[in-house]
Amino acid sequence: MKLQSITLKNFRQFKGTQDFDLTSDKLKPVTLLFGANGAGKTTLLNAFTWGLYGNMSEDVEQQDRMVTDSSWRALPVGDSIEVAVEVRFDHEGQDYRLLRSATLRKESDDQGPISAQLQLWTTKADGSSEVSHAPQETILSILPVGVSRFFFFNGERIENLVKKGAYAEVQKDIKVLLDLEQVERAIANLPRVNRRLTDDLKKHGGATASAIQDAIDSLTDRQAKAKDDLKVVDANLAELDEERSRTEDLLRQHAEAAPIQAERDAVTKELEEARAARDAALNERKVLVATRGFQAFTGTLGEATKTMAETLYQKGALPAPLKREFVDKLLDEGACICGTPLAKHTDSWEHVKEWRQRAGLQAVETAWQRVSGQIAPLADAREGLREALATLMNRIGIERERVARLEARKSELDGKLKDNRMEGVQNLETKRLDLEGRIAVKNQRKGSIETELLNVVKEIEQKTKERSRAQVTDELANKARSRSDLVTSVKRALEEILAIREEDMRLRLDAELKAVFKSITHQAHVPTLSEGFELTLHKNVNGVELPVPKSTGENQILSLSFVAAVSKLAREIRRERRAEGAGAEDAGTFPIVMDAAFGSLDQDYQEAVSRALAKMAPQLVVLVSKSQGLGRVVTELLPYVSHLGVIETHTTAAGQVADDIELEGMSYPYIRSAETDHSELKVIK
Repeated sequence: MKLQSITLKNFRQFKGTQDFDLTSDKLKPVTLLFGANGAGKTTLLNAFTWGLYGNMSEDVEQQDRMVTDSSWRALPVGDSIEVAVEVRFDHEGQDYRLLRSATLRKESDDQGPISAQLQLWTTKADGSSEVSHAPQETILSILPVGVSRFFFFNGERIENLVKKGAYAEVQKDIKVLLDLEQVERAIANLPRVNRRLTDDLKKHGGATASAIQDAIDSLTDRQAKAKDDLKVVDANLAELDEERSRTEDLLRQHAEAAPIQAERDAVTKELEEARAARDAALNERKVLVATRGFQAFTGTLGEATKTMAETLYQKGALPAPLKREFVDKLLDEGACICGTPLAKHTDSWEHVKEWRQRAGLQAVETAWQRVSGQIAPLADAREGLREALATLMNRIGIERERVARLEARKSELDGKLKDNRMEGVQNLETKRLDLEGRIAVKNQRKGSIETELLNVVKEIEQKTKERSRAQVTDELANKARSRSDLVTSVKRALEEILAIREEDMRLRLDAELKAVFKSITHQAHVPTLSEGFELTLHKNVNGVELPVPKSTGENQILSLSFVAAVSKLAREIRRERRAEGAGAEDAGTFPIVMDAAFGSLDQDYQEAVSRALAKMAPQLVVLVSKSQGLGRVVTELLPYVSHLGVIETHTTAAGQVADDIELEGMSYPYIRSAETDHSELKVIK
């Protein structure tokens, strides 16, 4: 999907009909638009989502006021006015023209809710055009609404992607984008198919098979309910964790509580480090005991072996004066090395045979030589094991003491906040403690559900084996059982395929995330995309991986890096499919339209993000204010800009409000006094 243009008609701040060209190429993929605060940058961003999906983001206030205020006020009561957004784009070899519009009749000064209509026209390569009879379905097939969060977003709110409450939705949308949802849908549909098959088995399979199948059905229902319950608990945990974070933020902002909360934050961070260090030492001890623990019990064995060897030496058995294999050869050949014949049962033969009993086996002596070479170092190994264990026990003791001390200090700080004389502080801390308790209860519930799921899976497997052994004489029931077994096998195979593909996608996404993040930040932090699609930051401190508390700026960079990684991987997936003979050349290509891309970033980060932006996607529409976009940002982006524009603000505010913006050595109107409040899209190049 590549944007070609957008046209607005009486759409909120944008009075009359205004359009802007968005075409771009690989060398210059960026469209850069400047606008003052309130000029309509967020409105323009939402014009895309309203045109595509008929909705706008939650941060848009008074969403019923769709028509430009000045145009609505000037409209006589009883007359009508049109509001519309037209978006032209191309996708997989076809050109599209999308028009979402509504006509409002003025009944009063207040604008009422609108009922917009969507139309979609397709123009093929030969120039022929046709109307889509299912326009919204077509749009959703091109870019599902959930996936659009990665391509149309407000930079100041993009950090929502790293909030715990977003992980489940993000994971779901990523699966859609990366072609994993088809497998999930198949897995979800198979139990319904299986239930229809097993109905025949229960009807015609006899009492035993029917009872077993009833048990399997009951277990399957329990499994489905447990999975649903687990999703609910995970969502609740995410909400509670977010609420706890907000409560702690309020404590940090409270003048009375701030110093205590700051110390508690520091203690909590150190406590996490101490626990991590303690657990690392405990794990090292576990590995040491598992791999070298046997050495502690080799002292007596080594001494006994050494004593036995000395006895054999004293008897002359070690080293053996000759080898048994050599004596056997003499007896078989019937002649001694001195030439004396060795006929069986003669005195000479008996004499040589006596030497055979004293001779040593080559394999035994070789084994002894190998063992004897290891007896001496065993003492050193035991001493090394003793020293290593002593060192680890000392580390474990130190970290345990540190954990206990920090836990006690944290408890003291909790008490100070809970017993604070300021009622507001007390209430906040009481709320935080309540949230801690509720989170603990939810975690216990989660563990219980996960255990139940494991047990149910084992029971289903056992019952399925019993069903396969049950005697069934009815042919229809036997076929139903065979087909049910086949469906179960297919479901299991699909689940394994999904797990493999999902993990492969996650690892690829994680690797790309790390690469993009590293190119932007100057911090030695490493981002990670967990198995649950949780975005986290950590750092390595003396070999221990510790979480990094994320600031607003770091959240924004982490989210931007994630968006860039998603965009790139989506294109790679589609290219891989195209190599297999499916898909168009631009499959997996989506634009990124971003408002306030630089949010609260400092100048160094603004420059780094600007450099990365041009590489994020094949097409970028960047909406920035003068304060955000001038300087390093515009310097970095201009070489990649195909279209440069200004959202010119017209205001009725009194006083000297006029302002200009200087771009490429030229001055352009930025804010102007006017008789009505509205904005205009102005093309600079």
